[in-house]
Amino acid sequence: MTNSNRYFSILLFAFFLLYALVAAGGDTSEKIICEGAVAQERAIPSYHFAERAGYLSLQAHGSPVFLGNSQLNARLSKGKFLVASRKIRDPRFMETVIFLVQHDSNGAAGLIINRPTTVGLSEVLPEIKKQDGREHLAYIGGPVSMNQISLLIHSKEKIEGSEQILDDVYLSSSKSTLERLIKNAPKKTRFNAYAGYAGWIAGQLEHEVSRGDWHVMQADAAAAIFDQSPLAIWPDLIQKTETIRI
Repeated sequence: MTNSNRYFSILLFAFFLLYALVAAGGDTSEKIICEGAVAQERAIPSYHFAERAGYLSLQAHGSPVFLGNSQLNARLSKGKFLVASRKIRDPRFMETVIFLVQHDSNGAAGLIINRPTTVGLSEVLPEIKKQDGREHLAYIGGPVSMNQISLLIHSKEKIEGSEQILDDVYLSSSKSTLERLIKNAPKKTRFNAYAGYAGWIAGQLEHEVSRGDWHVMQADAAAAIFDQSPLAIWPDLIQKTETIRI
């Protein structure tokens, strides 16, 4: 990785971290700025795992929005894709595709699947050594808890320390699971690592969908997440949503 690319990726991480946390407002602004400065000084912030299979602690901000739309609630199930509409101009979510991994009475959570960086896991997590010259790049999974690492795994076998989202797609927030995948993954198993996630409190996502911010889609998750070029995912899915409406 060239120094310029690495510097750009670090700045991108720092931007998302600062933007997401400052957006929370309140008395935390000074603390956020200080933490952002420390992260920049260290070049790579300190990352960690939740150490629970499929665990994402919902930390969305704002007041709950309650919608009596049972049909919409049924559409928003884990394993679905949220495709950002063209009207979204928020840089955190503009032209993003989010894979929903949680949706219940507490809220919803998902991972942005089309925001790769040029930062390798061996830089984000120095204790994780790359094997056989291979390097897995980190993705920006969303603006919430950007120092928390989550994994999406494609495997024909059940992965220990993970939660099954779809038939062959698993979610994990376990460091030991990552170590096993790097050292001795089952045949044809693949994974992506994400820093942070997107989170909504109860009713918030339903409200955003109802006003047209997101298109809800069922798609081939394994193909979209692990086979398709990240830069092609949103253009492909947004075109499909527009074709369906026509």
